Amino acid sequence: MWTCPKCKHQFFNKNQSHSCGDYTVDDFLKGKSVKSIELFHYFIGEYHKIGPFELHPVKTRVALLTKIRFCSVNKIGPNYIDIHLVLTELFEDNTCFYKIDNLANRFFVHHARLYDENDITSELRSYMKKAYEVGNRIHVVSKTDNPPKP
Repeated sequence: MWTCPKCKHQFFNKNQSHSCGDYTVDDFLKGKSVKSIELFHYFIGEYHKIGPFELHPVKTRVALLTKIRFCSVNKIGPNYIDIHLVLTELFEDNTCFYKIDNLANRFFVHHARLYDENDITSELRSYMKKAYEVGNRIHVVSKTDNPPKP
């Protein structure tokens, strides 16, 4: 683990890119509609059913993080929230995502817009679980986990 000397936040990778600042979830939600705030909390609650994580609010979004950031709530609209999930595979054939960013064929950032609780479908939940595994670095197999065979 690496701790940023400026903001004291801990990260899995040394010199991890991040926004230093004293931001809160309340700052992010300030001035937003009751409906969108309730949807934000519902989404976070549904993720807590998958496993434990930290919320990492910055100026423009709230990231979900275990070992690495695996999901973010990027925007709170008047009647929706925009999220993204970080996955290690490209999932183009789905009904969940309106945009996918390719980060050097290493990570694929899948964007979704949620208008109500029913938008968190079983299909989206399956991708949420995959993103959570990315956050726990399940996709990284260490050499000590699988030593080479003689």
